[in-house]
Amino acid sequence: MFEQDYIMRMIHDLIRILMKTIFQTEDENFSPYLIENPETREKAEDLLRLADSGNIRQAEAKLSDLIQDETALDTLLIGLTFYAHLSELDEKTLAEQHLTPETIQEHLKQLLSAYGLGAMADTFFFEI
Repeated sequence: MFEQDYIMRMIHDLIRILMKTIFQTEDENFSPYLIENPETREKAEDLLRLADSGNIRQAEAKLSDLIQDETALDTLLIGLTFYAHLSELDEKTLAEQHLTPETIQEHLKQLLSAYGLGAMADTFFFEI
């Protein structure tokens, strides 16, 4: 349990750093309301609604489709918002979706790799 909490905290911290450095936001409430573009905000809200309704895997598939279609920073912002949201879910919710903190960490690494930030994720999530 401690290790899983640690991984989720590391996910949250990495997202906080990326949001601060790339998007110049000090806000640690990574809600879609931080997203200025209405279309981008709506896409993020859709993913969060899917995740909250118990369809995290479907939401991840939609995020993957978005990234394949467009690698604009808006899509990175959607992904970071989504994974920040997942990092706040409890273990029971994740277990019901057959997800672990390690899986979420790996998926976040994949997202960051699509934007050339994979090395940063590897450095941040170093193996002990």
